[in-house]
Amino acid sequence: MELQLDHIVHFIKGSPKKAIDEWEKIGYQAVIGGSHEKWGTFNSLLYNSTSYIEFLAVEDEGIAQNSDNPLISQLVSDLHKGEGIGQICFRTNDILTVKNELEKKGCKTFPIFPGSRKRQDGSTIKWKMLFIKQESTLPSPFFIEWEQQDEDRYNELKKLGMVDQKLAKHQIQSINFACNNGEESAKEWSQLFDFPISHTEKDRESSLIKTTINCGTTKIIFCEPLDANGIVYDTLKLRGERPFLVQLEPELLTQPIFLFGSCYQ
Repeated sequence: MELQLDHIVHFIKGSPKKAIDEWEKIGYQAVIGGSHEKWGTFNSLLYNSTSYIEFLAVEDEGIAQNSDNPLISQLVSDLHKGEGIGQICFRTNDILTVKNELEKKGCKTFPIFPGSRKRQDGSTIKWKMLFIKQESTLPSPFFIEWEQQDEDRYNELKKLGMVDQKLAKHQIQSINFACNNGEESAKEWSQLFDFPISHTEKDRESSLIKTTINCGTTKIIFCEPLDANGIVYDTLKLRGERPFLVQLEPELLTQPIFLFGSCYQ
């Protein structure tokens, strides 16, 4: 199956505008996305050349708590443990084929979800989503098929002023996950999603075992702590097996910044 990273979902409390304010302090422009009225959520977005980071928050507690969307259920549950990156999403041009291929491999999935978001200008964008029925403490990625073609969608975003030109040549190079067993998690993702395993290394400086898989142009690095110290151990203890660090190429900053429970560089 042909997949590319579409976006990262960072769960936050309160208003998504606070993410816009924090990125502005650093010198980058995030924008308000809009409301998911059926799910009781709203978001802000930070676009780069090929993907984006979504800062997702609860707008209507009653609707969100009763949503049958697995992402919204995870948002509500995870926020009890604190803010942080919760999910990643891969883009496909044929979501039905992805569903069929996963099910052939014995992977149980939910029915395909229709999605939409009302923008501030009143326009509506639409997509389809596919979620895996969760059997692991490490959240499986989900999948999206946009109504528009990628090039048309990106050109429209630029016309609407939603893409910071300083980020137009940046892309997400790697996403680091805190894991209890990084090698096993990498093997599972490789088998399910046809992502090749690159290598496993013991990083003595950070006291981690790191296993890397290649997901299109993005690397997923599964990090397993060797002792009871550091951000990976802390993430596992506080939020469980979750993403904790996103690195862009070129780097945004020389040192990682800590925003709403996770790190960016």
